[in-house]
Order: sequence, then structure tokens, then C-alpha cells
Amino acid sequence: MGVTIDEELFYAKILTKFVGGLGPRHVLEVGCGNCLFTLVLKRSFPSMEITSLDLWDDEISLPEVKGYLRDVDNNLVQNLFPLPFRDGNFDLVYAPLYFYNVVKSRRDELASEIYRVLNRNSFLVIVDLEIVRNLRKSFLKAGFLERNYYANQGVFFSLMQKT
Repeated sequence: MGVTIDEELFYAKILTKFVGGLGPRHVLEVGCGNCLFTLVLKRSFPSMEITSLDLWDDEISLPEVKGYLRDVDNNLVQNLFPLPFRDGNFDLVYAPLYFYNVVKSRRDELASEIYRVLNRNSFLVIVDLEIVRNLRKSFLKAGFLERNYYANQGVFFSLMQKT
């Protein structure tokens, strides 16, 4: 991901402030990597059902990630796009430091796919490098409305709503 574990934990704690006021029950994490964001959210909101999605490989393995999450309920799915879920399945989707890795030509398609799996009036939180903050245009084009934008130490948090 290009950030330290301490930085990931710092950003995950900021994410909890965004999520806390929304009260979602069914949550999807796109591109969870080592699942530190999952761990912080599950410890902060134990009743939240989080499905964490990624393609684990030789950098980090699925058994390693399960080891990190051994003390919390988790649902790990080894898959990415197209999202393997029915329409309107989630109250919240968040993507921590994922979309800066996605080529510009695919962003519109992936934004539409996230829009599809969210319930009406539900939320998306994008956490990504500030240098690629213009990627938010793909999500606006898909139909999201940006409700909040915050940047801290080169990383932005964009709270978007499906209406």
C-alpha cells in the first residue's frame, strides 16, 4: 500500500469517525490488504458485519490475514471486481488506499459497480492518496453525491452518498 502500519492505523481511526455517525450494519471493504482497517472498525463497532474483499497473493496470504483477525468476527472474500454481491446489499462501502492502484480507464466501471451494491441513501468512503483526489469524478459520474471531504497528511477521505 505504500504506507506504514502505524499510518494505516492512524487513517483507520479517522475512518471510524466517519463511520460512527452513519450507523451501518452491512459493510463492504474493497481492497482490504492486511485488514487493519477491518480490525479497527470491528473493535470500534463489534456488531457491524464487515465483508472484506481482496486478492491475496504472495505478498500477504489469506492465512496471515486471518491470523490478524483471529479475535474478531470476519468475513473474508478472495475476489474483487465485478463485485460478487446482489444489488443493494450494503449500507456502507469503504475503500482504503485502493483506487490509486486502479488505471484511470477502469475507474468509471468500478465506481458504477460500487454504486450497484449499495442500498439507496447509503454511503461510500474513499480513503486514498491526495495526489489522486480527482478520481472522485468517476464516483460523481456514477451518481454519488459528495457529502464531506477531508485531507490529512497526504491522504483524503471522501464521504459520498448514493441517492
